[in-house]
Amino acid sequence: MVQIVYGFVDEIQGSLYAHGMTAPAYREKYVAFVDLLGFSNLVQRSANDEMALKAVVDAIERLKDTACENPATDTLITYFSDCLVLSCERSPRALISMLQNLVTIAENLLVVDVMVRGALTVGKIHHDRHFMFGPAMIEAYRMECKEVSHPAIMLCPVVSADIEASGFQLWMMHDDAEPERKYLHYLINFQAYDPTPRAGTVVLDGPARLVRHYLAKRIAEHKDESLLSKATWLERYWNDTVGAQGILGMVDRDADRIRPDAQPFRSQRFIVGKGPEAKSAG
Repeated sequence: MVQIVYGFVDEIQGSLYAHGMTAPAYREKYVAFVDLLGFSNLVQRSANDEMALKAVVDAIERLKDTACENPATDTLITYFSDCLVLSCERSPRALISMLQNLVTIAENLLVVDVMVRGALTVGKIHHDRHFMFGPAMIEAYRMECKEVSHPAIMLCPVVSADIEASGFQLWMMHDDAEPERKYLHYLINFQAYDPTPRAGTVVLDGPARLVRHYLAKRIAEHKDESLLSKATWLERYWNDTVGAQGILGMVDRDADRIRPDAQPFRSQRFIVGKGPEAKSAG
C-alpha cells in the first residue's frame, strides 16, 4: 500500500499540472489510522449467515458514523472498507477531540465484539473531500501494520509528548511488556465509571458485561494463536485498568461465557457550538 500511495501522489500531481492547477499543499496535522480486526473473516461468513451480515452492517455504521468532523479544528474523516483515517490540526483542542473520537469509536465497536487496532501520528498530509495522502498517512498506516500486534491504538513519540505537554496524560497508557511504547487508553471511560445515577450519563454496567462476555468467549473458542493472543492481551488490559477498580468487574473466563441480558450502547459525537481558540502544540 505504501508504494501505491506514493504512486497515487505522483498521479495526482501530474494530473493537476496537466490542467494548469497548483499541487495541493501539505499541512502538519495529527493523523490516525484505524482498522477493524478480524473483519474480513466476518465479511466472508456474511455471504451465508444473516446474523454475520447484520454484524457487518452494524460494525461499518459504528466505524464511519461515530466520529465528528469539525471545521474549527480542520478535523476530517475518510472511511474506506474496514478502515478509517482521521486528521486534525496540531493544537491541544484538536488533540483532545481526536483522542475522544478514537475512544468513542473503540467503545462503540467493543460492545458489539469488534476489536480495533490503529496508530496516531503527526506530520505532513493533504486531506480533503477528494484526496488524502502524505508522509503522515503512510507513517500511521505503517505503524498500524508493522508495529502494533495487539488490539491497541499506538501513539508515536511526538504525539505522546504533545499529550503530556497538554495535560492529557490520563488518555495514555503503556503495556508493562513494552514500557517504551505508549498507547491510547481507550478503556478510560470504563475505568473512570461511577455507578451513581446522574442525569445525562451513560450506564456502563450492561455494556461492561457484554465486553467481558465477548472476551471470555473469544478466549474459550479461539484456536488460532494470533487471535487468542489478541483476546488475552485485551483481557489483561481490561483487568489491569477497569477490573482493578472493583466496579465493572474482572473478566471471569467461566462465568462470563454466558451471554448477559444486556444491550450495547452506541455513542455519536456532534458539534453543538464553537469551541475556544487554542494555540498550536507544535
